[in-house]
Amino acid sequence: MERMFLYGTLCHLPLLARVLDRPAETLETCPARLPDHALLLARGEGFPLILPAPGAQASGLLLSELTAGDLARLDYYEGGHGFRRDEVTVETGQGPVAAGIYVHDRSGAAEPGAPWKFGLWRARWADLVTEAAGEVMLGYPDRPPELNARRYRMMLARAGSTLRARAPGPASLRKPTRPGDIVETGRTQPYANFFAVEEYTFRHARFDGGMSEEMVRAAFLTGDAATVLPYDPARDAVLLIEQFRAGPYARGDSQLWSVEAIAGLIDPGESPEETVRREALEEAGIALGALHRCYGYYPSPGAKAEYIYSFVGEADLGAEAGGLGGLATEGEDIRAHVVPFARAMELVETGEIGNAPLILSLLWLARHRETTLCPA
Repeated sequence: MERMFLYGTLCHLPLLARVLDRPAETLETCPARLPDHALLLARGEGFPLILPAPGAQASGLLLSELTAGDLARLDYYEGGHGFRRDEVTVETGQGPVAAGIYVHDRSGAAEPGAPWKFGLWRARWADLVTEAAGEVMLGYPDRPPELNARRYRMMLARAGSTLRARAPGPASLRKPTRPGDIVETGRTQPYANFFAVEEYTFRHARFDGGMSEEMVRAAFLTGDAATVLPYDPARDAVLLIEQFRAGPYARGDSQLWSVEAIAGLIDPGESPEETVRREALEEAGIALGALHRCYGYYPSPGAKAEYIYSFVGEADLGAEAGGLGGLATEGEDIRAHVVPFARAMELVETGEIGNAPLILSLLWLARHRETTLCPA
């Protein structure tokens, strides 16, 4: 059996239990300190670096009774973040103890920043990072840890989607989901890059009261997204964006440029409202006023895990609005159009607007603009 001195994020026991695939109550831990070292936040990252600092003490946990399998899982998880195993002597309530430690290979981009504050990290990031660890470890042991590092931001985005999805939802017509309704017996991730595909083996409750036969289903995983349709009540005009899209290209569509609402993936730690305000500035250079929630929905629940939050945002669409925009760093080439609301509805009827979030937002606006946005 081995011992490890853990500091930083792995001192959060739910995360540690997720990595080790063990119940948290089975983990043998006690407080420990590494003399003459300090914890500093890696600049631009969400984890700390442990560095020599005469007179300081780095606090953490001594994790004991580790099997070879436990160490292999820890090596895999930490390796994806650029950490390697070393040896130290730490102070405990029972005296000095030799233990392993994970130290960062700072030959990469990680540089020390502000002092590490575990409480601040736990309040904002612990649930998100713990959920993302499930997807990281789904690749163990076959997926290279370096691939996890490249995909980690997207893993965090999907973790945020999962946490939002757990909020209670209405079930007045549909069957309410209860414990035991889904019995999962297998989960794999046969494709994983920026996006991913997961495959599940499970049985589910039937409407007749029984359980289905075991079945296999797959889902395409992205993060949640948010869209906004800017609307100027004074001008009764909307702002639409236009860009090339790979989806119509893959389908073989005769028209490859799509007219849409402003949209973007929800970044880790970001709310849908924050996303649309950020995207409006990036894609069209406009600041939004009041936001009105339209709908939240799965665009294709039979095959995709994506969930979309759609808004109408009040904006001044004067002479400066419209034109070219988008982030060059993301390869965006976007043209914005300011058109009367009636013209936008004509484009829906002719089929020139074939983008579902935009259609739904325009229909919401048609229903609410005279009472909610332009009250008499």
